[in-house]
Parts: sequence; structure tokens; C-alpha cells
Amino acid sequence: MLLKSFEKPLNNISGKSGIGITTKEYLEINGSKQGIIIESLNQGNPLLLFLHGGPGFPAYPIIKAHGIRLEQFFDVCYWDQRGTGMSYHAKEAKKPLTVEQLVDDTIAVVNYLRSKYSQDKVFILGHSWGTYLGSLVASMNPDLFHAYIGVGQVGSPKESENETYNFILKTAINHNDKRAIKQIENITFDENYYKNRLYGSVRAKFTNRYGGGFKHSGYSNFENLRQVLSCPNYTLKERMNIFQGSVSSYQSLAHVMATTDLVHLVPTLNLPVFILQGLHDYQTTHTQAKRFYESIEAPYKKMYTFNNSSHTPFIEEQERFYNIIQDEVLEIIKRNQ
Repeated sequence: MLLKSFEKPLNNISGKSGIGITTKEYLEINGSKQGIIIESLNQGNPLLLFLHGGPGFPAYPIIKAHGIRLEQFFDVCYWDQRGTGMSYHAKEAKKPLTVEQLVDDTIAVVNYLRSKYSQDKVFILGHSWGTYLGSLVASMNPDLFHAYIGVGQVGSPKESENETYNFILKTAINHNDKRAIKQIENITFDENYYKNRLYGSVRAKFTNRYGGGFKHSGYSNFENLRQVLSCPNYTLKERMNIFQGSVSSYQSLAHVMATTDLVHLVPTLNLPVFILQGLHDYQTTHTQAKRFYESIEAPYKKMYTFNNSSHTPFIEEQERFYNIIQDEVLEIIKRNQ
């Protein structure tokens, strides 16, 4: 495996206790040029690798749009996974993307960060699909990580989706929304739900309307589009590649994700585990996140429920999220010293 870094400092960032820098790099990872953005206050903070969701939808544009400041606590690496954003290549997209490729890529990025910053371990934070990928990587390589942090934690995607369907139908009935009831009842939920575009469209529409989507307060497609297209530190082509990459990544990975249960796939994590979950999350439901948490064997584990959040508690309840990171997650390093 050959790693090559093409590093470009972009702009200064300021924090409560110092001035840092945002750096954009392109790495050759397992034969594919892939992009990362690192935000650091130059204080030698612990490393954090943020694994975005989707699959194929980078977190950095949304993180910046909502003013999330994880660099207060970490040197943060936002990596666009193979096949999307900074890491999208049209020729490569013609070939199916595999979980095995992404696992290998993740380990390569982790080892690059460990070498670059001379740190033995990193924190790994997975969001949504990123919890699927992060759980696998952490289970295979626990010695590389201080802790695993799951936000919007996946359990059984199929059971989660079934719960979501029942939620939107029940809510429509409770609201006596006859038009919504008709639309929801006219779609079929079955084991092939992930192939059904109409189902996906109706589900997305009503989870957003009823407070169970990306944000409990609602999050429109227009808002998402605007935030991606105005994202700093991406070229226009890289912004557009997010949308192309999201489609091709889902086409490659939806089947394996929809037919796998992480409870069975990852029974043990030999490192500290933190699950931070929105109570109103109907993209990866709280029930399934709790099921994963209760089933996992780990030397230390803790789950936090965000009562006013859906799928993005790091956006919706930022201060509580920060407090947990500072007072709970980072304490792991002190305990192990």
C-alpha cells in the first residue's frame, strides 16, 4: 500500500484557546486518489477520524454550515470515502464499491494520521452509515483506537426501516392527515425496500415532515443543496461529485447494508464504546441503536439519549454533545495513562 500526500494549507481557524489551520490533502490510498481535510488548533490535541454517512455523503459541508467546532477538542480529519466528493473518479465509479475496500481505506487513513501526528491511537467517530463502517474497523483493529463513538448508530437497517414506516403511518393517522395516509399506505414495505425509489421518496418526505429525519426541526433538500454548493474548501467539481458519489455508493452498498445486522456482525468491541443517539431518529432508530449498545461486549460502554434530536445530535444539541466529548469521551485517555 502506497500513501502519497499532496498537502495544501487553506485558511486559519480560530478557537477559544488558539489559532489553527485547515489543511486539505490528497492521498493515494490503495490505488485511489482520495481527499481529506484536517482542522487543527495546533495544540497537539488527540486525533479524531470522522466517518461520514450516506453511504457516499461527506460530512464536511454540513459540519461547516452548522458551525460545528470539533477542533476545540481534537485534530479532526474529515475524509471523503472512496467514490464521493474529493475522492470521486468517474472511471472508478463504473466498478462496484465494496465494504472491504472501504475498511482497508479506513485503516490506511488511520495509519497515515498516526504517522503524520506521531500518535499511537485515534478516536473514531461514525455517523449513520459511518457507524456501520466504523464498527467493523474498530472490531478488527481495536488497538488503533482510544474509543469508538457512534452517532446515529446502525443496528438492523431492515428492522429500523420497518419501525420508521410504522412511525410515519401512525403519525399520519394521529394527525388525521388523509392525504399522507393514502400515500404511505400505497407503498409497500418489504425486504426489498432499499430498491424501491418510490418508497424511499415517501419515507424521506414524511420522516422529515414528522420530525424524524436529518434534523428534528426539519431539513429540506434545498437547504442540503445550498449547504453543499456553498461549502468552503471544496472545488465546484468536488461539490457536484458529492451528489454523483452518493448515488453510485448507495447502488453498490445498499444491498449489503440492508441485509446485514450489526448486532450479529460485530458482537464485540475491545475498546471503550460511546453511543450518542437522538430520541426522534427515524433514519437509524433509537430502538436499534439501543439494541446494538445493549448487545455489544466492550470493556467500557455508555449510551446517551438526546431528547430533542433526531439524526444529528451534534448539530441539534451542540452544547450537550460538546460536554459529553469533553467530560466523558476524552477522559478515556486520562484513565489509560
